[in-house]
Amino acid sequence: MALTLLEMLREAGLITREQFDEALLNRVVYGGKIGTSLIELGMVEEETLARFLSKKLAVPYVHPDQLENIPGEIIQKVPRGLALKYKVVPIRCDKKRLSLAMADPADLSAIDEIAFITDYIIRPLVAPEVRLLQALNRYYDYEIEERYQAIIARMKDWSGSAAEAEAEQQAHAEQIDESELEEAVIVEEDEDYSERVGQFSIDDVSRQLADARSREEIGDILLGYLGQEFDRAALMVCRGDHVDGWKAVNGNEVIEAFPQMVIDLAEPSVVKTVVDGNSPYLGGLPSGGENDRFVEALGGRAPTAALLLPVQLGGRVVNVVYVDGGEGLGEHMADLNRLVRKTVLAFEILIRREKILQT
Repeated sequence: MALTLLEMLREAGLITREQFDEALLNRVVYGGKIGTSLIELGMVEEETLARFLSKKLAVPYVHPDQLENIPGEIIQKVPRGLALKYKVVPIRCDKKRLSLAMADPADLSAIDEIAFITDYIIRPLVAPEVRLLQALNRYYDYEIEERYQAIIARMKDWSGSAAEAEAEQQAHAEQIDESELEEAVIVEEDEDYSERVGQFSIDDVSRQLADARSREEIGDILLGYLGQEFDRAALMVCRGDHVDGWKAVNGNEVIEAFPQMVIDLAEPSVVKTVVDGNSPYLGGLPSGGENDRFVEALGGRAPTAALLLPVQLGGRVVNVVYVDGGEGLGEHMADLNRLVRKTVLAFEILIRREKILQT
């Protein structure tokens, strides 16, 4: 049986069991590839990750330099919608063979669709997810989330202090021989949010959380229920010294700009109160500072009363749930605490599922 990436790193003595568990928790809570979590947590450097990905997937990896200065005629061979859908970047074309940097070269459905649409034989190469996002930003105007921008900055710090590793990377990149690779045989708009989530009862929420397969699905299930029960609802993600907006709705309307919100936990705010105290907050939002930033992200209308609850996982607050809707919010405290407990269980199910797949 083939080893997983995490097992390979553990057997090589590069991560411990505790780091293994932390990486899984990070991936489930924040999303992205497991390699992204390893880099984000400072457990593995990009060079090491790339080598192990190459070994696991049995394909050459793409050195960061190979993602620089790709000719426009090469980029145009993969339409923007297709590149963003599968997070791929073309780097070279040789007659009817198109070399494609991918985060998941084992995704045969992606390879098949790209081959069909472009009419090229696809040669898959592997690259860390964050490097691909950086290249997608450069060539396809993809907007990189703040999380990934921070990871890219960390990788720059590493590369700046590791000239020897950089030279070794370049030597390895020059050894890539595409002739040894085997041949490998439009993004639609999302449906309306209200149609996607439907109408939920608390029992519906329980069943759907139990079956959720990703953090995004968990978020949509929560907002589907909260959006029908309250005027506005939002989910936030805690990331060390700040809190990011994740998802928010005003009734059945998605607040599109909410994911761009960042709350600084070094400054006073109701969000900071919830995170620091790991306890709910019920009341108005005092004006000024980070609270004003929060209200603006919700659409600019200050609530008469709001209720915020922490979601704790792995001994720390990982999410904050927000609802508002006038008087009587306190009467919903018990139900929302119950919903938060179910959310924690849903995340724990995802973590256990990941452990099964990664061990």
